[in-house]
Amino acid sequence: MGRRTLVTFIVSLLFLSVLSNGMLVTLPIMKIAEAVDITTYTDTNTTINVTINLLEPVINWYDFQNATDISKLNDPVDVEQQCKFRINITSYQGWINIKYVNITAWHDNGSELTVYNQTGAANNHGGNRNMFLQYENSSGTGESAVWKLIWPDDEVSFNSGDCSDIEINANTHNLTFVFTPGNQTRYAPDPTNAASGYNDLRSWNFNITAIDNESYIDYKNNEYGIYMYSHITQVTDSPSAVGVPGQNDVQLTPNANVTTQCNANFSLYTNITNLSRDGGGDWINRTNLSAAGGDLTRNNFVGTNPLYIYGTGATYKDHWVNGTYNSVDVTYWVNITLGQMQGNYSSTVTYTINGEV
Repeated sequence: MGRRTLVTFIVSLLFLSVLSNGMLVTLPIMKIAEAVDITTYTDTNTTINVTINLLEPVINWYDFQNATDISKLNDPVDVEQQCKFRINITSYQGWINIKYVNITAWHDNGSELTVYNQTGAANNHGGNRNMFLQYENSSGTGESAVWKLIWPDDEVSFNSGDCSDIEINANTHNLTFVFTPGNQTRYAPDPTNAASGYNDLRSWNFNITAIDNESYIDYKNNEYGIYMYSHITQVTDSPSAVGVPGQNDVQLTPNANVTTQCNANFSLYTNITNLSRDGGGDWINRTNLSAAGGDLTRNNFVGTNPLYIYGTGATYKDHWVNGTYNSVDVTYWVNITLGQMQGNYSSTVTYTINGEV
């Protein structure tokens, strides 16, 4: 009987195993190709690189603060109280490339379409409605920079020595502009929208612009408010007159001079009571007195009503766009009735100024 050989085939991808004479022998074989669909293949062996060179300056952050460093962005501040613009700026070409940092601020006059001093130098909005601060990097290092109040002339207090330039590194500086709005700086109600940009009417809009030597710029816009201020600063002279019974149109001299400040549309009026005789017992009725001054043509006091020097009970005089105060002369006259007793007659004069909310 011949030799019996048992052969077993075990197929793998690369080898054939054979059992022969009780021994397992592994032989290499050819790989059997599989027919399959290759639908997706991913390769991540290469990259794309992009380098950004910022030529323009970058305003990294800014704030508008009161004297105690509390942020007042979209909030009101008081007149005659110090305020600050604080700005962090980077120039990736070095601080030496920064030329100007300009801050313009203006009352929007009820429209977000307004811009700084939009009517031009000849008929400008005035010093109580516009402001222009400037940092000029004259040396390129910031060490001898020139701080300027370009506008207005006298309605804003500004001292360059209060401003500061702090170097963070060769590219980045912190700038602080310090100023004090005058008493007639235009009233602007508390802005109600805390978002940046121009989005509240009757506010102060401002623009911060950084400019480099190649005229590349970066800018930021926002708003703040100004509290209302009304004040009668001074009244000079107590007018007096000497006359006889039956004499009319006796002018009291000297004229009263009333100095006021108001940062809104306003009304100003004068009022008196009956003139009482020293020692009592008699008086000159207030309706025997008349007054004129400001927008008031000569009129007699009627009933208990005041006489309006500016505005009326329902209307207001336009806000003074220039100047730090207003001065007006008021003239008084008296009619002395027949039978008036001899003596000295007097009354307190009350002046009242009201700002329009």
